[in-house]
Amino acid sequence: MVEVGLACRGEVEMSSIARIEDRINEFFKQEKYRSIIARSAAQRATSIALDFNDLIIFDEELSHLVVNEPLKYLPLLEKAAWNQLRIEDPEYASQVKEFKVRIYNIPEVMLIRDIRTSHLRKLIAVDGLVVRASSVKPIIKTAVFKCRACGTEQTISQDGQRLILPESCNSIKCRGRKQKFELLEDKSEYYDYQIIGVQEKPEDLPPGQLPRSLDIGLRGDLVDKARPGDRVIVTGILYAIQERAVEAPLRTSKMYLEAVSIETASKEPEALQITPEEEKMFREMSRSPDIHQKLIESIAPSIYGLEHIKKAIMLALFGGRTKQFPDGVKVRGDIHVLLVGDPGTGKSQLLRYAAQIAPRGVYTSGRGSTAAGLTAAVVKDKGGNMILEAGALVLADMGVCCVDEIDKMRPEDRVAIHEA
Repeated sequence: MVEVGLACRGEVEMSSIARIEDRINEFFKQEKYRSIIARSAAQRATSIALDFNDLIIFDEELSHLVVNEPLKYLPLLEKAAWNQLRIEDPEYASQVKEFKVRIYNIPEVMLIRDIRTSHLRKLIAVDGLVVRASSVKPIIKTAVFKCRACGTEQTISQDGQRLILPESCNSIKCRGRKQKFELLEDKSEYYDYQIIGVQEKPEDLPPGQLPRSLDIGLRGDLVDKARPGDRVIVTGILYAIQERAVEAPLRTSKMYLEAVSIETASKEPEALQITPEEEKMFREMSRSPDIHQKLIESIAPSIYGLEHIKKAIMLALFGGRTKQFPDGVKVRGDIHVLLVGDPGTGKSQLLRYAAQIAPRGVYTSGRGSTAAGLTAAVVKDKGGNMILEAGALVLADMGVCCVDEIDKMRPEDRVAIHEA
């Protein structure tokens, strides 16, 4: 009776998965995603972006399954997307072995400090500020080993942080005995891998709290999508990696997010996409005789007066054109602004507003700041490699860095601003 019950339960589960696979196939047969897949094939891309809201509208139950059991249902999504790719472009589908689905726009975006153990192995979205990025490294996806005794080759799919070795040789000659193996690097498959550190944004911090950070792994076409200073929203699967001491593994673990998609919220000015409607609106505004005054009044409108200071901030935000002379002398196109005044006159609020509206804006306080905190600090990553962790000035590169209470800094740390 028990065996019959288990068999029936297995049949029900298989029929349920088959029904879900049919629904997923129907999802990718929609006109919108057929065109997205066809466009990706034309661009020779290895992934497509999937708006999670589309999945909710199509099948709310399916969307819950993807969030709660991504390790089970994400492969089904990718399999269905590849099947549709095979219909749209059979030749390209035969060339790519994997076709990733990059889910984005999950309704609930979490703060890093709100992540708990209940989110492990689930699909979550977090936002923050990229503060460090490792170099891009190749990581083994499928390893091919050769037995040193008989020369037989074995292929093992790799997962996790450590290389999985064959337990024994499965050839007739060795008959399952344990042997020494050699990794055949030229026959193994690799993919690009990078780890970035994302930290909570300053405006999200509770009073008196230090920002928390989270390591995020980027694979394949996600590498180098974000650099230090970018504000990002990362959707991924949360894992716990056991911490290790010298003598033995510890009971505690470290949270780690394997990215499924990454959206960059802050871009360089030249990378911003302006719609034709916005361009038309800007041109109409430029013809207004009092446009200069309107721009000044739009800077921190809740603070009354101080128009000469707001004008200086406006000029710093807009900047000018960098000039390069034939003899190599370079004249920068932006200006520095120094605000000096009595306490309680709105200096800090003006700085916060400037950092908020700039495409890449960072606000920091000079009180307690060090040269490393302003420029860069050398830290050691999990692999023992030394990497640079960006400071405030690096994070604000091509943007605006607002340093409050600069007079409270030590002179030796203040010099770092001139050298940065």
